[in-house]
Amino acid sequence: MLIGIGILGTYAAPPGSLEGFIYTKTPALSQTKGYLEVVTQAVLLSALLCYWVNHSGKKWMNWTLGVGYALCAGLPLLALVGA
Repeated sequence: MLIGIGILGTYAAPPGSLEGFIYTKTPALSQTKGYLEVVTQAVLLSALLCYWVNHSGKKWMNWTLGVGYALCAGLPLLALVGA
């Protein structure tokens, strides 16, 4: 569902989406070049979250994901403050 709704069924018509294939004149092969990276990231994120939900008692995973979230949320804020 993440790949179908989030990547292929976006609201706009960017290259690589379903509407992008229909409404843009860019060849389909060049539109699918980014799929290797995007789909790999989506599958790895889904696998990590499924593992975390099924093994929620592991404290190291809770801490690692919490610190990762704090970094991902805090770095853009630091960039805004520093700009």
